[in-house]
Amino acid sequence: MEIRKLASKDIGTVVELWYKTSIIAHNFIADDYWEKHKEAMASKYLPNSDTYLALEDEKIIGFVTMVEDFLAAIFVDNKTQGKGVGKSLLNYVKDKRTTIQLKVYEKNKKSLGFYKSQEFLVKSANKEKETSENEFLMEWTR
Repeated sequence: MEIRKLASKDIGTVVELWYKTSIIAHNFIADDYWEKHKEAMASKYLPNSDTYLALEDEKIIGFVTMVEDFLAAIFVDNKTQGKGVGKSLLNYVKDKRTTIQLKVYEKNKKSLGFYKSQEFLVKSANKEKETSENEFLMEWTR
């Protein structure tokens, strides 16, 4: 597996990976919520963040997006989950920082368990405005 920085040519593929994975991981949120955020992901969020891709045989199988010390997104293709891709991406950004914060929906048990296994601790809980879902603010410190 190779990890490299996002290039502008990758944005469409990354947005589709984010969209397809989000629908499955967040089945408690309506699909149209994710659909209406696709354009902002492509034109605003990805170009203005540090995003690193996991590639296998030159195919994008996952990505991690950081905005300073905030993990804005980490997604792995559903067919590749459970094979260490997410952990590799997370370790890649951990090596460059002393603290990382993130938000995760309470109902996203799989991701919540993953972050806890990677030494993230719940710092607070609140209701996310747009979805009305409970989410946790989590933090990892070296």
